[in-house]
Amino acid sequence: MMIPLKSHTSVLQYIKSKPHRWRVKVFVRAGVSGIVYDFEIYVGKGTRVKDGPLGMSGSVVLRLVDDLPKYQNHKLFVDNWFASYDLPVELKKLGIYMVATLRKNRLAGCCLQTDASLKKRGRGSYDYRVETNENVILLKWFDNKAVHLIYSNKSQKPIENVRRWSVSSKQYVNVPRPAIVNEYNTFMGGVDLHDMLLQLYRTNIKGRRFYLRIIFHLISMACVNAWLLYRRHCSQKNEKYRPLLDFVCDIAAGLLKRGTTEPRKSGRPTDSPKPGPSKKRRMEKSTRPVADVRYNSVGHWPQHEPAK
Repeated sequence: MMIPLKSHTSVLQYIKSKPHRWRVKVFVRAGVSGIVYDFEIYVGKGTRVKDGPLGMSGSVVLRLVDDLPKYQNHKLFVDNWFASYDLPVELKKLGIYMVATLRKNRLAGCCLQTDASLKKRGRGSYDYRVETNENVILLKWFDNKAVHLIYSNKSQKPIENVRRWSVSSKQYVNVPRPAIVNEYNTFMGGVDLHDMLLQLYRTNIKGRRFYLRIIFHLISMACVNAWLLYRRHCSQKNEKYRPLLDFVCDIAAGLLKRGTTEPRKSGRPTDSPKPGPSKKRRMEKSTRPVADVRYNSVGHWPQHEPAK
């Protein structure tokens, strides 16, 4: 996850290919629903690295799954920036299975068929190898391009057909696809979903203090997490949920009115005004506060008004 930022700080990074070129990197563990369960801010050279072959990316993954219950057959879907051959081996010792895409330079010496040979066999062709000691499978599947996957909890079968558009024949064709590819595509978009919801109503703040931008980003993450939990609760009760914008506005209204009391007046109290001719005025209706403020049991005292 990226926090857009242009302040002068050592944790700032510049990547030309990203939508936000100047940003702070955040490593996130999220569920398929988009709820963020844990995160860690990248701090450059100060990021802790575990001794061993995992490096910084694998050490981050182990820290993010540290509070997961061990030996409960959890599945972890990982981006190719973190994945390596040693990572599923370490996670398997904790009772956690892993499915991840893999970069070409992290195959750990595994020899698979070349892209040219798979392309000659046609779309949907694949090749795989099994490491028998740790039961880790490395798969190479060719669709429009070749993609590498590594996993430790499933076989490459069953092989299912998926509809793909063929540019040469200008029609949909059936392409064989291993089931593990479908599983990865199904459960991999949690962080992207949360990031998309953050971008809708992001709290933008400008200033020289860079940490304010990070703090408000974390507040926005908490709002999105709360709305996702609220939406799940409403779906369980078969109730209609409110959109994210109304939910965030209710939070803002609740925070503004939280614990407010009548301000004390400084100086000596003034004399009561002399009674004069009464003027009929149209009473103004006050807006009703949101439900969180109405039922919080804080500061609900009667307000003394001079008019009737």
